[in-house]
Amino acid sequence: MDGITDEPFRLIQTQIAKPDLMFTEFVSAEGISHGGIKLYDTLLFSSQERPIIGQLFGKNPDSFYKSAVILCELGFDGVDINMGCPAKTVTQNGSGAALIALPDLAVEIIKATKKGINDYFENKVKITDLDLNKKTLEVINRNKKYSNITGKKNKPTISVKTRLGVDKSIIESWASLLLDQGLDFLTIHGRTLKQAYAGTADWSEIKKVVDLAKNTKTKIFGNGDIQSRLEALEFCQKYGVDGVLIGRFACGNPWCFKNYTATPKERFSAMLLHAQLFKEIFPHRRFDPLRKNFLLYASGLPNAKQLRSKIVHLNSIEDLLQLEADFLT
Repeated sequence: MDGITDEPFRLIQTQIAKPDLMFTEFVSAEGISHGGIKLYDTLLFSSQERPIIGQLFGKNPDSFYKSAVILCELGFDGVDINMGCPAKTVTQNGSGAALIALPDLAVEIIKATKKGINDYFENKVKITDLDLNKKTLEVINRNKKYSNITGKKNKPTISVKTRLGVDKSIIESWASLLLDQGLDFLTIHGRTLKQAYAGTADWSEIKKVVDLAKNTKTKIFGNGDIQSRLEALEFCQKYGVDGVLIGRFACGNPWCFKNYTATPKERFSAMLLHAQLFKEIFPHRRFDPLRKNFLLYASGLPNAKQLRSKIVHLNSIEDLLQLEADFLT
């Protein structure tokens, strides 16, 4: 969830109701492997978030190879390849869910990522072999220090997150191809690329992948429209998936992972802590990116409309504190 599930967001989630597994925002494989220094903020994580998966998107197999080595160096517990994002800015360049229509390239990307992980752990490649510039290597060391990474960690898992198809479901042929790649787990969002987030996720199509995977080592996770941990557990039982990802419904509602409805006071406290963590971790960043998170914390409150009109103008923690009385009314 680009621009949402950054380090402050995940720390809030960890403190309120830690999930069994967490993912970073997706980050461009081409970007981090070719000197995109600012993108490494996306890959910051703390030890209490483990197990944590670094999520990549892109279309260049060589960039995925290098990025896999980078994520290994950074100490991630897993490397996930995003083949499910429906955003036009991603798919028009042949990345994300557009890879469903490019199966040969998708397989190349998976193989390159696996090779990067294997080469790193077999000491065939080091981070200094990737022709990264000095500044990028310094930022990688900064991230490692923040995450308390010393020495090599356990070999990360490799996984893919994808959708049912482009304009119609081709999940049986598409998932069969992915299952042949020896992934550790595969996440299926129950919509096509064309649907984006419209309509309802089709979990009966996800169940087809569960059946296909029975004689493989690959675990199957389902995704789409799940609003709470309780509902996720029910869907695990009903559809036989090994796990469920919750995305949009955790935004502004980290309590969804413990089936609890927060009071306005608890929501405001979380907002304030979120803002404090953001300024502490990213002191160089503007405050306004937080507004989209704060709008989600206010969602569903009786005076949400009035709150939204004020939240969109917040520029500082001081401004947020001025909103407390309105939030608790």
